[in-house]
Amino acid sequence: MLDSSDIDITQSFAVLPEPTRLDKVVAQSQEIFQTGSWEQVPWRFGNQEYWLKLNIKNQSNNARALVLRFDNPMLDKLTIYRFNHTNTLEEIKHLGDLQTDLSRLEYAMPHYNLLLSGSESQQILVAIHTSGISKTPLTIHELGAFEQLNRNAFSLWGVFVGVLLMTAVYNLILYFSIRDRVYLVYVGYILSVMILLGIVLGYGFYLWPVHWQLYFHHQVIISNYAIAITTLGFCIMFLRYHKDKDSAYRIAVRYLQLLIILCFISIFIPENYAAPLFFTTMPGLYIICFWLIYKKLKSGFRWAKFYILSWLPLVCSAAVQPLELTGVLQYSYLTRHAFLFGSLLEIALMALALADRVRYQRKQALYHATHNNDSGLLNYTTLSQRVESLQKRNRPFSIGIIYMRSFGGLQSVLNVEQSNNLLRNVANNLADNVDELNCFNVVHHSDEKIVELSGGCLAFIFPYHARSVINQKLLHLLARLDTQFEIDTLTLHAEYQMAVIESLSPDHSVKQLVEQACHNLQKSTMLHSSVQYIDHNEEPKPNQLALAAKLQQAMNKGELRIFYQPQVDLDTLQVSGAEALLRWPEQQHRHFTVEHIIQLAEQVGLINDLTLWVINTVCQDIAAQGDAWRSHSVSVNISAKDIHIDDFAQKLADMLNYHDIAPSQIKLELTESALVDDIQALKALIVRLAELGVRVVLDDYGTGYSSLEYVLEYAFCELKIDKHFVLSMAQSTHHQAIVRTTINMAHNLGLLVTAEGVETQEVAALLREYRADKGQGYLFAKPMPLNDYQHWLAHHRSQH
Repeated sequence: MLDSSDIDITQSFAVLPEPTRLDKVVAQSQEIFQTGSWEQVPWRFGNQEYWLKLNIKNQSNNARALVLRFDNPMLDKLTIYRFNHTNTLEEIKHLGDLQTDLSRLEYAMPHYNLLLSGSESQQILVAIHTSGISKTPLTIHELGAFEQLNRNAFSLWGVFVGVLLMTAVYNLILYFSIRDRVYLVYVGYILSVMILLGIVLGYGFYLWPVHWQLYFHHQVIISNYAIAITTLGFCIMFLRYHKDKDSAYRIAVRYLQLLIILCFISIFIPENYAAPLFFTTMPGLYIICFWLIYKKLKSGFRWAKFYILSWLPLVCSAAVQPLELTGVLQYSYLTRHAFLFGSLLEIALMALALADRVRYQRKQALYHATHNNDSGLLNYTTLSQRVESLQKRNRPFSIGIIYMRSFGGLQSVLNVEQSNNLLRNVANNLADNVDELNCFNVVHHSDEKIVELSGGCLAFIFPYHARSVINQKLLHLLARLDTQFEIDTLTLHAEYQMAVIESLSPDHSVKQLVEQACHNLQKSTMLHSSVQYIDHNEEPKPNQLALAAKLQQAMNKGELRIFYQPQVDLDTLQVSGAEALLRWPEQQHRHFTVEHIIQLAEQVGLINDLTLWVINTVCQDIAAQGDAWRSHSVSVNISAKDIHIDDFAQKLADMLNYHDIAPSQIKLELTESALVDDIQALKALIVRLAELGVRVVLDDYGTGYSSLEYVLEYAFCELKIDKHFVLSMAQSTHHQAIVRTTINMAHNLGLLVTAEGVETQEVAALLREYRADKGQGYLFAKPMPLNDYQHWLAHHRSQH
């Protein structure tokens, strides 16, 4: 109330169960009004009418300009009746958000100007009727003090809205830059807070068109739900539960769905029912959010400290509003603006939390760029960069590569986690024993020295010494490595082999030499505890260079040929497709097989061009058949090196569009060795091919390094059993068991199965018994040129 001894004010109030006419209230004022201040009114949600009676007397001889301010811009109806000292009604003033002819100031700060002459007394009756939050603190100010209060409020609102808008725009820019939806959810949260406080405090009438703001007033509960929904959504995404998708994520999403449903329901029910319902959801929201935070903290999610701190001002300030509305806390400037101040502090802390998250993500991105995701060991990229750095500084060095014998065979026995644990154990054991070599750190600002290469090979870099000097140290290193590892109840006995690439100059291809070393170790039959030295000065043989030149010329002149071998449904004997096989007629009489062609192309760097040539030729052949091959697919083999073709998926899409053939008419076959070449690049390529509609087949299953569980990480649609197991099925019960088990497991995982090397009816019958889907082999047809294949296909279809 007004702090002045010149103005005498007495108050009384009445709470009526329904709207009542003024004349009835005046007539029964003695019965219905009780003496007490406005703070003593029992405010509550409900369809009631509240009356306040003020007797105001100016005890001075000077005129006084007063302002009655009603601090609740969400009122539906507020009617002010002014009586003079003879109890004659002199003026009626209507306020509230159901009025359509008020000024923005009257909407934002409901008030009534009162002029008292010297020694004049007046009586004011105030009637409040609202379906929502009814508590309406009344303060009386001198006119100058009221204007100063307005200026202070506008300044505070301007700072608050400015901070929120700048924060929202900044995070919107981050969203469009990073495409992380957490920033979009955060922008939604900021806008929801700004709209809600614009309703509660009134500044929204200066932000939006008046009819917009009036609509927001009538749907104020939606704004509350919007804050709750974006708060929980932000918590889920900020803490990355949407990536884990565990039980906590599912519970949080269910509660999020409940909030959305209740938000929708609140549109159709009165505010005095919707508001209490909303407040009952808040404990559940806080409990779930704190539980999600606790679980992440327990798992070591320490980088979210600012996000955790941001909850303190949010919880404290959000609790003030209902406590003040229900009378537990006394109305004051601080309690009235507690949520505004809390929101500012919370948003500042959340901005710091998002910045901290960006730093963490950058750190994670750097980690994933330099480490293999499965094993956590440094990847080949780090080795290549370190080698390049040493070469630029003319530092002499050697690369040591170590391999545990039989690691490839263990891959078919161990699951992915066990295999990675074994590799990490070997790497840690190796790191503990290379100090004598004075190895270089592979990554700056890190003491990591061991790099994981393909197929279970591990590498390290050490200063160059003459072979006679270093050989003894390397043999000593091999002798110190652990020879036993425990995996569950299995004890593995390890034997090691090592290869060394000595004193590389910038002219040498590090990748080619490393791949050669790994290949030699994996295929070696040398005794354990041995060291091989890779001669990087060995040049290609003259006849290899000449043959490579001929291969390139044959490809450019179209002298290579594509042969087709049919793939037959084992139950119906219908032909569903064919495999495209490369042939070089000029060299065929010299027993130069397709394996020799591929090996030569890889050695001289022609493999990518050759693969693209094969795919384009196959697309051309398919297009030439028109509708006859619409349901006929052709499989094309690609190698591990093809994974790194620039924009490979886009080049394939361009070929399909150019020849006007469907993506389903092409299948790409990958051998198991490709799976360990570059895991991340392969995963990204298969996802892109799946989006394109091109199916990917795992070829020669059973001869490589992967277990079926490992294969599940890639989106393969089909699995081809290597002919090594199929050819001898009739004579080998062991191979029968392998084939049968592979087919059952593949079917359980939703994969089709094609068996290669079907040459006898006995093998075909066994495959039918084991429920293999398709067969390919000489029993049906040998690989044929396109014209011969067309004739064979027409004849086969006429017979079946």
